[in-house]
Amino acid sequence: MRRSIFVLAATALGVLALAGCDDFQSGSQDDYADAPPIKEQAPSAEDSAEPVVAPEVTDPAPTPATPLPPEERTSEQSVQPESETLFY
Repeated sequence: MRRSIFVLAATALGVLALAGCDDFQSGSQDDYADAPPIKEQAPSAEDSAEPVVAPEVTDPAPTPATPLPPEERTSEQSVQPESETLFY
């Protein structure tokens, strides 16, 4: 029984795989033959205009970095939290 179900399933998968390989485009190719040819359009005024040149931009000089003020707390104070931390 199991063997026949396996063979049936394999056959069904094979049929579906072969059905997916059909050339469905062949019937619709005739529609393209009846269509009128595409005419090329003249370029628009925007395309024929001179290219736009970006203005020259100069970056301002970077400001010098100021060092941070020295830490006035001791190492023991820096370990203590600034507020009470509640752990639930």
